[in-house]
Amino acid sequence: MRSDSPTPLSLEQLAEAASWLEEMGDAVPESLRTIVQQHGELVEALSGTKYKLSRTLRRLRQALGIVAQSERRRSGRVLDQIPPEEEQGPEQPEGKRSRLERRLARHCWLEKWHQKLARKQRRKSKAVKKKLSALPPEEEEFSQAEEEEIAREVEEQMARYGLGGGPDPSLQPASETLMVGAQEAAAERQVPLKVPEETLGQYGKVLDTIVEQRQRYDFSFVVTRMEVQVEKKVVLDAEGERRVVSASTADLGPPGSSVTWGFLAHVIMLAVHYALPFNRLGKLLSTPDKKFTAGTLGRLVHYVAERFVAVYLALSDELAESAILVGDDTPSRVVEVAQYLAQKTPEKPPPWEAYRNREQAVASAVHQALQGEDDTLATLIAAELGFAFERRDGAGPKRAFNTTVVAGRSVPELPQSLIVFYRSHLGGLGNLLEMLLAKRRPEAGALIVQSDLATVNLVTDPELLKQFPLRYAGCMSHARRPFALHEDDDPELCEMILHQFKGIALKEQGLDLHGRNRENVLTVRQTDSRPLWEEIRRLAKLMTPRWSASTELGRAARYIVRHYDTLTAYLTEPQLHMSNNFAERMLRPEKLIQRASLFRKTLEGRFALDVLRTIIQTAVAAGVPPEKYLLWVLRADPDEVADEPERFTPLSYAAQCSSSRSD
Repeated sequence: MRSDSPTPLSLEQLAEAASWLEEMGDAVPESLRTIVQQHGELVEALSGTKYKLSRTLRRLRQALGIVAQSERRRSGRVLDQIPPEEEQGPEQPEGKRSRLERRLARHCWLEKWHQKLARKQRRKSKAVKKKLSALPPEEEEFSQAEEEEIAREVEEQMARYGLGGGPDPSLQPASETLMVGAQEAAAERQVPLKVPEETLGQYGKVLDTIVEQRQRYDFSFVVTRMEVQVEKKVVLDAEGERRVVSASTADLGPPGSSVTWGFLAHVIMLAVHYALPFNRLGKLLSTPDKKFTAGTLGRLVHYVAERFVAVYLALSDELAESAILVGDDTPSRVVEVAQYLAQKTPEKPPPWEAYRNREQAVASAVHQALQGEDDTLATLIAAELGFAFERRDGAGPKRAFNTTVVAGRSVPELPQSLIVFYRSHLGGLGNLLEMLLAKRRPEAGALIVQSDLATVNLVTDPELLKQFPLRYAGCMSHARRPFALHEDDDPELCEMILHQFKGIALKEQGLDLHGRNRENVLTVRQTDSRPLWEEIRRLAKLMTPRWSASTELGRAARYIVRHYDTLTAYLTEPQLHMSNNFAERMLRPEKLIQRASLFRKTLEGRFALDVLRTIIQTAVAAGVPPEKYLLWVLRADPDEVADEPERFTPLSYAAQCSSSRSD
């Protein structure tokens, strides 16, 4: 009887089948030959090395169209694959100092681990160069002298972290969160709970009373309907005329609106900062007496953006004076733009025709003023920052709609002066940088720009480059990512390169633990980090003959060799970070917001989002509660904010709060 599952062939049987195919030659049908060969390759992969198995599985997924989204970007963080921390005993000392001491001890152990593994990999790299697959086991072990040498090197390294006499606040890296919590909105109250009298009645005399402290957290979302009793008085003026004088509602909310300033601030935080969809937010806010639709909320948010657009543009002026700018782009989508670009032969001008560049936006603003119309957000912003930019090859206007973020300090030595600026346009980071440089004062001098070195991120205007010398700094994460994504293609060399990147990240982690200052940052980077970069460059040069420039690994290796000086520029600049991950983090919510809100439908809505995202994230960087800052500006005189917006920036609000506390 025929078996349902055939007996697997042994390796000897497979070898016998291969020999038979060789002997039979052309007598074997091509289809049968192909089946046997494919079966042999599959068995070899399943029983072979991890690399062969991964390569086969990847080919199968590609053939079946199964490529999970998580596998397209599985580079992970630099310090993901490190030895786990040893389990602590049940009785561990508490307190901030004790936790810091444990982290320092853990970091010291990781430095030793990294040095040992790096030495093993250096031995292995020599074998790779000679095309050897393995080394004798005894060479993998360390002698007592080598162990002592490693311990001495790590001890010297830990001493370098302690140079400089303590942390310098101006050198601490940006670590602003994407979404702040409810620290400022948290309240405390005491809730005494007594033993019921009927319970005590079951017992005799009470001997003692003990109060045990416990914590419970409560949250509520309440929509309050306010009955505002507006007093009106009939008076006689100096001329004897009867007039009606009414109390003002300006302290409660916008003129002619049924909502309060607090309502607007809450909506901005929920819709803009936490990406709550308008239709869902409308259902949450609606009561039997009042319905809030998505359209209503959209108009309210646009009103708030109009109130803040002057501050937004003032922040762009301050950002233009920064000594260091970090930026990145992400593709964005607005239905209004996508629908127009999808037309093969458009019959009408684009929706952005009135503000396609600065000159056209200024002309439109003048025309609107003559007609007695209010300026739109699009016109006001484009008059200073442009919108649709020309291709650098002269092939016409750009068609890629991107959201760009640029971050920089208006006061170099003050971390709270960080400005996080968003701009959506038909252009890239390089275009926005040119708009900012056009506003930069000549005495501001040279500028350092940190990005991923893509051509769209570069400034090309010769006049601006002549006036403001630019120095570019690369992104370590961008250089590392291809080796993590394609590690299975060349496990040996990729593992070595990724390990060196771990070492670089460990050095930056050590500086964070000990506190950064100019002396220890420069010493650690030049003494400890630079040799790791040199090893990465050596391994990249070793990889280039093995992989052509048309492959991902080939391009990655050549990228490191070609941009080595730019990638290592941060080693001599204490205020620079090893990557522009901060800018990438600031762009992550954009995809969530696009799917969740109405901002994706019109350009005017997208510009409102840019304004409010800039305001909120800059307030977070300034260390002020965003909601309180929003209320502070909304309650101010709109004309005063428009005339002197620099007095209403988040940093100005932080200074005012600090002055109030000191008084």
